[in-house]
Formats: sequence, structure tokens, C-alpha cells
Amino acid sequence: MAMQDEKSGRIAWYRRIGNRIVITAIVAAVLPLFLLGGTVAVKVRIDLLKQTIAAQKSTMQSLLHGFNSLFNNYRVQIESMASMPEMQSMRHGRQIHIVQDFLDQQKIYFGCNIYDRAGKIILKAVRNHHEIGLQPASGAIESAADAGYVESFRRVVATRQPTLFGNDAAEFHEKMLFLMVPIYDFVNPEEVVGVISCSISISSPDIHEIVCGFPIAASDVLILLDRHGNVLSSQGRLPEGLRGINIEKVARGKIESILLDLAGITYLGTVSALPGSEGLLLVARPRHLVLEFLNQLLLDLALMLVVAFVLAVAAGFFMSRSMAEDISTLVEAIRNVASGVVSHRVEVSGQDELAEASQAFNDMLNTLEKHRMMDDIWHREWNETPPGKIDPSDPGAR
Repeated sequence: MAMQDEKSGRIAWYRRIGNRIVITAIVAAVLPLFLLGGTVAVKVRIDLLKQTIAAQKSTMQSLLHGFNSLFNNYRVQIESMASMPEMQSMRHGRQIHIVQDFLDQQKIYFGCNIYDRAGKIILKAVRNHHEIGLQPASGAIESAADAGYVESFRRVVATRQPTLFGNDAAEFHEKMLFLMVPIYDFVNPEEVVGVISCSISISSPDIHEIVCGFPIAASDVLILLDRHGNVLSSQGRLPEGLRGINIEKVARGKIESILLDLAGITYLGTVSALPGSEGLLLVARPRHLVLEFLNQLLLDLALMLVVAFVLAVAAGFFMSRSMAEDISTLVEAIRNVASGVVSHRVEVSGQDELAEASQAFNDMLNTLEKHRMMDDIWHREWNETPPGKIDPSDPGAR
């Protein structure tokens, strides 16, 4: 028995038939499921990202259409005022009544500032509750507290294009949009002689209706940014303390998909430049919520793999156990034959190859046992016959 254990111990575990059966069962059960699940997971991930991006782009197009109509309306109103000869004259006395009538008719604007080309303040008009305060102002735009405001002014003068700038306005105690429009010379329409800057509250009904009233998913965020990435207005749950987002320059008229890291949370977003301005509009959703269905699918797949693994081990164990017992019985019988015992027979059960091998082994033992019996009879007769009585004609005696 010790020799048997020693010989059995020489077989590596991965060479044992029982272990091979278990490993084969595991591979046959788990590998196809793993490959199929991996393929499905990759496809689902791609589809989820595509669907989210497509939905965000559709939302963005609707928002851009709304902002385009709104800002075009604002720009047309201010450009109409800027194109009046009284405004183009750049004379304070002739501009006062135009600005006063404009603010009186357009309640959406909180104030208007007029600058000459060099940045000198010509007129400052501020709406205080329901009254409009008009006064000539001195100084230059360089005295403005916000460098972005000054930069926007210079950009309008250089490019002759309207621009939109957002900032916290201390005089209004709230966030404002400043729409700057160039004033052209009456004689030479190609020359910019001044800039008019009109302020619009971010919380105004028109903008609030678009930014905060547009229907978006509960997990999405909608953010209005100025061209510096400062948050002007938003809808949805933003990370606490978020005031600005670093976004690379976006081409006008193009909707781009980006990945953002906001306060340690990765967002999948769609960003676009606002039409007619240098502001940005962003629609985003946390990436882990985008892939929430995929995460649940992977969890279910992992559970299925565990169940398949357990079932494969159990099935392989029971299959290998019966086979290993038959093989061990056959090996034991072969060792008995090697030690000279030919009377032992192997029990034949089943109709598989092992049963055939057991039957063939028993047939071999029957043949060996018959030959041994014949040899015993012949030797016994040989030993019992006296030497002188051997028949020379007997072929077996020669």
C-alpha cells in the first residue's frame, strides 16, 4: 500500500485524470461565458456612451437654438441703438435720450455704458429699481476691476464683432451678462469709434427659462459659462464650491464631446460655443451614472461566472470521482497480477471505455489462469512419471 501511494505521488496534480476532468469542466463552463460576457460588456459600454452623447447633442442643439434666438434678439436691439446717428456722434448730450428711451422700453437691461475707441467712459446709465440714473462719467475702462471686461472691450474694438462676457457685478450684487457691441463711425462705417456695453441679469426671465427651465435628466447638469470658463448659471447638482471649468477653446458652430474632472468626479459632457457670443454651454453627466447599467451587468456576469465555476467544479468532481474509482480498481488489479495473483477479477459496470477495458482485463486473466492451470497439470504429470517410462514417441518428451 505504501508503494502504491509512493507511485501515485509521482503523478503531478495536473496530470491526474480526475483533476484534468475538473479543469476541463471549469474551462468549458466558464470560458465561453467569460468571452460572451466580455463581448457583450464592451458592446453595451459603447452603446451607452453613444446613446448618452447623442442625447446630449440633441439637448445641446435645442438649447443653442433657444440661445441663438435670444442673443440675436439682444444683439439686434443693441446694434439698432448703436447704429443711430446720435450714438455714432459720440457726444454725451445726444446719447443721453437715446439710452434713456432704450432702457425705458427694454426692461431686461440693467444698465448701459458707452466708451470711445480709446476706452474712455462717455456715458454710464444704471437702472436703480424702476428709475434710470443717467450721468456723464470720467475715467477709462482700464479702471474696471475685472481684467476680462477690459479684454472683452479690446476684442470688440479689434475684431468689430459683438462679444458676451459674464461676471459678478458689484454694483448690481448679482451675476450679469455684458453684451458689448461696436459703434461705427457715421461717415466711415468700417471704423469703430466706440463700444456700448449693456448688462443683462443672469437671473432674468429669458435666460432663466432656458438654463434653469429646460428639461434635462435628473443626473445631468446644464452650465452656462463665459469664455474664461466661469460659471454664470447652472441647472442640476454641481460639485460644491465649483466656480469655473477649464475647457479648451471650442470651434464655433461645433458641438464637441469631452471628459471633465469636476471636484474629483469624472463627467461625460457635450460643450458648444454660444452663437453670437464667446460664451460656452455645457451639458454633462457623471460617467459612473452613464455606465451604471454596465456596472450592474458586470456584477450579474460576475455572479454568473461564480455560479458556473461552482457547478463546473461539482460536476467535474462527481464525474472524475466515479472514473477515478474505476481506474484505481483496474490499477490495483494490474498490480495484483504483477505480484502473481491472477484469480482476482475486476467488477464491470457501465458501458463506457473503462467497462470495455475492465472486461478485456478479465478476459486476459481468464486466459492467463487457463495457461497456468495447464502448466500446473503438465508439470505435475512430468514430475509423477518415472524417467525410464518416458515414451520416446511422445512429442512432448523430446
